Amino acid sequence: MLTTSKKWGVVAATALSLATLTSSASASHDPYSLERSMSRGLTEVVRLTSTSTGTTVVDNGTPGPGIGDQIIITANLFRNGARYGTEGAVCTRVAADSTLCSGTFSLPRGQVSWQHLKTTPIGTPPSDFDIAITGGTGAYATVRGYAHIARIADSGGALALYLLH
Repeated sequence: MLTTSKKWGVVAATALSLATLTSSASASHDPYSLERSMSRGLTEVVRLTSTSTGTTVVDNGTPGPGIGDQIIITANLFRNGARYGTEGAVCTRVAADSTLCSGTFSLPRGQVSWQHLKTTPIGTPPSDFDIAITGGTGAYATVRGYAHIARIADSGGALALYLLH
């Protein structure tokens, strides 16, 4: 098991999941213009907050942070203060400074899947980045788009899903 500081080394490199975010993600922090997105068919913006329900670090290979290490994350999701769903994610370090993460938001009308590859120095939590929406089920069966994350911390935070149907 990794110590807290070593755990953050893995977490920072993974860019974590949306389960460990802080501060709200607003359109003003969005690197893509909302108007530009709308012209491509944006039909839904979902703003959520999250509260972490679990984080497990798996130290694969050589002891300490390294290629193959994983972090498994779960969270409860909230919309306007009311419980709105859950999230599960797995991030795997694939290079000394890169991590591949994938996860799923389970929402009332279906599931939304996401992934990203993030380069972040060990020990530095990533901030202000996007993840790709890769598909979904139910009302989200044809969804694509992205989610914007402003910052990461241990306890939870906020995110915005920009969903194109």
